[in-house]
Amino acid sequence: MPRTLFDLESLTDALKAKRPQVADHSLRVSQYSIGLATQYGLPQEALESVRLGALLHDVGKLLVPVTILMKTGRLSRRQEEELKIHPDLGVELAARAGMRDEVCRIILHHHERYDGLGYPDKKSGSEVHWTARIVAVMNAFDALVHPRGNRRPCSVDEARTRIAQQAGSRFCPWIVGGLLSLPSTLLQLAPQRETPVYVPDGRPDPIATLATQAWDFSSYNAGLEANC
Repeated sequence: MPRTLFDLESLTDALKAKRPQVADHSLRVSQYSIGLATQYGLPQEALESVRLGALLHDVGKLLVPVTILMKTGRLSRRQEEELKIHPDLGVELAARAGMRDEVCRIILHHHERYDGLGYPDKKSGSEVHWTARIVAVMNAFDALVHPRGNRRPCSVDEARTRIAQQAGSRFCPWIVGGLLSLPSTLLQLAPQRETPVYVPDGRPDPIATLATQAWDFSSYNAGLEANC
């Protein structure tokens, strides 16, 4: 039976064919995000939401002109506004592909900031679900270590330092703490076309364990019922 236009495989295939740089970036962000989420001993359903949300966080860029995505100089105000609608476009595509609410929420809010100055909804702090906060941090991390255009790539340590400097403003400090606790080997990915499965080893880093005290995981299942 032929696939429908909107399913997970169709979306990822479209990204690979039409926006290969976005597809490669999204795969790395998914790998990084799973590596971080695993350190907190999250339930498998939560890990799968993080994996899919990170994999599809930029799927809305399929509908953004490629001239904007490939521009190396500063975007005009109009181009910036056109780019900023990609979370909304991505949610529409993901919902039509049957993605559950938790995945849609990650796609919609991966550019929100901890201080409320992000987009599209200007949410702040705990208003942004912790899964989206994980993807936001790892999205920024990948953009630093794998930049496009003529920007110099950062080392893993330099990228972590730059992100740590924005803890409490742009990024959730608890997620940044988890990033700083990750083994460097998890942040030095070789190019891959498939997302590896990280299995919790039962010994999360003490810093990551401390960070989970700020999160109410009992509300996770209830959160799945919320709209995007």
